[in-house]
Amino acid sequence: MSAGIDVLATDGLKVLGTIGFFVPAAILVALVVVAVIRDRRLAAQKAADEAAERARAHEALDDYEDVQGRPSQDGPRTPRAD
Repeated sequence: MSAGIDVLATDGLKVLGTIGFFVPAAILVALVVVAVIRDRRLAAQKAADEAAERARAHEALDDYEDVQGRPSQDGPRTPRAD
């Protein structure tokens, strides 16, 4: 009867060992994936903010020209608000 108990205990330890390895590994992989996604999102937001700032700086120069290179008579145009 003691041999049956040892087999069950060993099987239980194998299951616990497998869970003890794969659950923390899965959590670690999930944390890395979330960190990478967050980093890329922040980098894209920073790039968009820099592009918007460059556009605002270009508009502030007040050097608009038409197609033939003549200065614009009506001044800077305001962007459409969609």
